[in-house]
Amino acid sequence: MIYIRGNRADYDGWAAAGATGWSYAEVLPYFRRSEDNQRGADEFHGAGGPLTVSDGRSEHPLASAFVEAAQQAGHKTNHDFNGETQFGVGRYQLTQRGGMRCSAAVAYLHPALGRPNLTVLSSARAHRVVVEGGRATGVEVERGGTVEVVRAERG
Repeated sequence: MIYIRGNRADYDGWAAAGATGWSYAEVLPYFRRSEDNQRGADEFHGAGGPLTVSDGRSEHPLASAFVEAAQQAGHKTNHDFNGETQFGVGRYQLTQRGGMRCSAAVAYLHPALGRPNLTVLSSARAHRVVVEGGRATGVEVERGGTVEVVRAERG
């Protein structure tokens, strides 16, 4: 349930290697849009999105002692590992809603299950996205030992 994004250098490295649109600056708006951060919206965070992000409610004395010991050892305090930097020591934010895990399924899938244009396949393993003419047209999946292409269709 710890909410921590990938490191800025990873995204920028992917973009430098040719992954167009994957620099940190380009993906940050999507992170912000996905969040409903308890701390509110700012340069690095969003509010009102489907993924609940909050500070932990547990103030266990051992966790506090660990953070204090690291600070005494000279490590910089970091109150936001998804902010300017991931370096330092502090408490993580969590993806929790109402005391329960707010997973990607809770945030995105469950609200969409009633859509008539959505079919969820269980026990299926995706192999690849099928691209034809520069457009994704389906997904190659394996179910029950059989490989098939499930096509996206407009209805």
